[in-house]
Amino acid sequence: MRGGSLRVGATSGGSGDTLDAQNPLTTMDFLRTGALFEQLVMMNGTTGRPELVLAEAIEPNADATEWTIRVKPDIKFHNGKPLTADDVLFSLRRIEQNKFPGLSTIGPIDLASATVMDNRTLRIPFTAPFAIFLEGLADVFATRIVPQDYDPANPVGTGPFKFGSFTPGQRSSFPRFDEYWQNGQPYLDELVIINFADETAQINALQSGQIDLVNQLSSTSVAAVKSAGGKVVVSKTRGFVPLTMRVDTAPFSDVRVRQALRLLVNRDDLNQQVYGGLGEVGNDIYGAIDAAYEGTVPQRKQDLEQARSLLRSAGHSDLQVELVAAPTGPGAVAIASVFATQAKQAGVTVNIRTEESTQFWSQSYGKAAFAQSFWNTGSYLTMAGHGIADGAPFNEIHQTDPTWQSTYAKALATVDKNARDELVKELMAFDYEKGGYIIPVYFPGIEGMTSRVGGVSENITGIPINGSSGWQNIWLQGS
Repeated sequence: MRGGSLRVGATSGGSGDTLDAQNPLTTMDFLRTGALFEQLVMMNGTTGRPELVLAEAIEPNADATEWTIRVKPDIKFHNGKPLTADDVLFSLRRIEQNKFPGLSTIGPIDLASATVMDNRTLRIPFTAPFAIFLEGLADVFATRIVPQDYDPANPVGTGPFKFGSFTPGQRSSFPRFDEYWQNGQPYLDELVIINFADETAQINALQSGQIDLVNQLSSTSVAAVKSAGGKVVVSKTRGFVPLTMRVDTAPFSDVRVRQALRLLVNRDDLNQQVYGGLGEVGNDIYGAIDAAYEGTVPQRKQDLEQARSLLRSAGHSDLQVELVAAPTGPGAVAIASVFATQAKQAGVTVNIRTEESTQFWSQSYGKAAFAQSFWNTGSYLTMAGHGIADGAPFNEIHQTDPTWQSTYAKALATVDKNARDELVKELMAFDYEKGGYIIPVYFPGIEGMTSRVGGVSENITGIPINGSSGWQNIWLQGS
């Protein structure tokens, strides 16, 4: 069970691939950085709740205007240096100074006034109450911890594997870290991650024995993996590939148009066509793992008559729209196609313009009035911090509603969880009625592997292969 080199064939990377611990943007980036670096807190892959990793304790004062972090003892970086509170402060300040996406999940933090109490303890004040610091730290963008002398060109972390080699868009290798703090792990001697252009190439390489494990498969590849003697792990994730409507741009600036387009979708049928029924029906709002989510709003279903009525009242009986589609995530282009077909039933014409991934993210993302995107999961308030709140780095729907913003700010400052959940429900109800997302289905995470691979488990996050943070659990039989 110990030893061997695991060869992983993954998609969604390219020439812009990075090993920067705190600025991963693509699935490939998450896979690599998850091998090298770890977080203070991570999202449990089964429950979706935050759990401590490098931190021994993270506790607020009475009104959540100050938080104290204490790191675990005897954790080493790859260069042999011990993890300290100074490294944590450096890591958080690096996120702040570079305005990396994780900044949006760690709230009104006052790092200039933070105090290192001792080698393992850091006290951080906030300029306003921030009740969800723990959830924010669990976000995948926020707290990959690096040492004070961190160099992205020669990256050092606390993860189960250390840096070996890296060629953007092609291949990377990571040898085992022998002094990893989790006893007896990792099991593998080496992790090799190889970029693949598409799923067909992945499957061919898996069947020919060139690689051991592949990510982000479609349901149509399940049979091919099994017929070659391999195994498949299917996760019921809460990740999604949404259709995004800019609420500041006609015709989507009319809430009736947005509501109508949501009613065009037969979600069960789309799930069947795109994901072979392996996904879960979505409901157009963030935070499906959140405790406040269940039962907050009714499940939206296809209603073509109501959609036609709304479009007539908005003056768009013969609506024609352009949808910019791209392979942003599992099944993305197929979702666009099925949506366009379903929209025809109500007389709506959806003209699809398909772009390559690189072109889409660099030229169309956040600019096109009607487009696609990709999200893994998180609690509602942290996801909204990325996507809707003032200053959010990924406000692809361009929402700025002042009522929503004030309720969001109030929720962040509410320490009592039950009271905070009630405010989250208000925000969810607003998004359900007036927001700019169509979230038809939560995609399944489908990983294929040879029969030798063990330790790959179901994961709710929507990030492939153990949420990209469980490489230490994977092993090769017969090694």
